[in-house]
Amino acid sequence: MKRFAMVAIWGLLVLVGIFVVVRFTGLIDHMLPAGDPPNYTFAPDADVPKSSNFFIACPDRLAPKTHRHMKSPVFEAAASTLADLLIETAPAHGMTLMRGASGAKSGRLYFLARSPIFHFPDWVEVELILPKTGNEVTFCLFAQSVYGRDDLKQNEKRTRSWIADVVSRMGQ
Repeated sequence: MKRFAMVAIWGLLVLVGIFVVVRFTGLIDHMLPAGDPPNYTFAPDADVPKSSNFFIACPDRLAPKTHRHMKSPVFEAAASTLADLLIETAPAHGMTLMRGASGAKSGRLYFLARSPIFHFPDWVEVELILPKTGNEVTFCLFAQSVYGRDDLKQNEKRTRSWIADVVSRMGQ
């Protein structure tokens, strides 16, 4: 029995060592590639994934029919100001800007988020919605896990936290 315990402890130490090397050398990012962003179309009749590994924030008029949704806030600001603030606050929520650094010009921002421990990738796509008249700007956001069928509401938690951060910094 004592010998079994020693072998089990050594085996566990070897597995932990392998995980630490793979995780902290960046190898896991190559083992779990993110692929391409989803390029989601925001519309009331848009198809939503069948799996529950996504979350959407959008104005009601553009929101697809799903319970995994929240209404996005409206800001009295220029689109470039909102884009800059989204880019500035993203790293605090575990996201890295991948495309769309010109923000308001392209209209879409693509962020890659990775889970803290195992570094599973999630895509976060933001489309700025410019006003027809006036100075009110809003956005649609689609966050989806690359791997798995359920994200344990991690995309929702990250999205709500990030939007709350943006709202507080915009002073609304």
